[in-house]
Amino acid sequence: MSSTLKELIAEHHPLIAPSIYDGISAGVLRDVGFSAAYVGSYATGATKYAVPDIGHIGLEDMADQVRRLAPVAGVPLIVDAEGGWGNPLHVARAVRTLERAGAAAVHIEDHEFGKHITMKPRIISVAAAVDKIKAAVDSRSSEDFLIIGRTDSPGTEGPEAAVDRLLAYQDAGADGLFYAGIPDLAAQTRLKAESVVPIFGVDFPGQSAADLTQLGIDVVLYYGLSHQAAKAAILRAFTILAAEGSAVSLEQELGGIPGIIGFDEFLGVGEAREKAQQYGLLGD
Repeated sequence: MSSTLKELIAEHHPLIAPSIYDGISAGVLRDVGFSAAYVGSYATGATKYAVPDIGHIGLEDMADQVRRLAPVAGVPLIVDAEGGWGNPLHVARAVRTLERAGAAAVHIEDHEFGKHITMKPRIISVAAAVDKIKAAVDSRSSEDFLIIGRTDSPGTEGPEAAVDRLLAYQDAGADGLFYAGIPDLAAQTRLKAESVVPIFGVDFPGQSAADLTQLGIDVVLYYGLSHQAAKAAILRAFTILAAEGSAVSLEQELGGIPGIIGFDEFLGVGEAREKAQQYGLLGD
């Protein structure tokens, strides 16, 4: 029987969850052997529509990602539920939708607008954010489905007030806490000391997962690694193709014909071939 996300968090120090956004990234994550994955609105907006993460992505965008990627990755998915796309009633529907789609956890954030545009986004009141967490907890069908309370308030209210908010979300029933901002040692130390649930965070330049563990973070979300790496690789390949009018100089590093065959195997053509043979689709 596969482990729940809660069990995985207890087993790993920290649990690393890379971002996945399409079948290839999900398949690579599966083959490398990661135990969990992250599905974020940032990667979803970038890869589906080439838009910045400023509120363009809706519930059905995220649910569609989960439905497509969960069977491929085969691991628990931590999913970005934005601010629940409205008031507590909308949060409840979002949680039910994403849980049915195959998510293992969602994080609900407390900003109204401004994330990724300014260091000081508009933040909703603590009371309004607490009501969203309560609605999320009340609407899930299984306690194995984790509700993570996220605050984007450090840049607006300061790190200590951000910790106060997260502890209020914990009191409201959140199963995890997510401090979204540049890590502050004093705030992170206090948060770890006063929390009774796992702490979630994102990777920051120059800091390893082990470094973040020292700040008390239990789950590290590598939200930007995969799509940034993909963009860099495609940009290089297309630049060479445009300059040379050929992909010959890339063929060796891509593996040539064996590389194409290997990619087909990655996609499962071997299993498909066996099934086709079994059902008499390939002739004698």
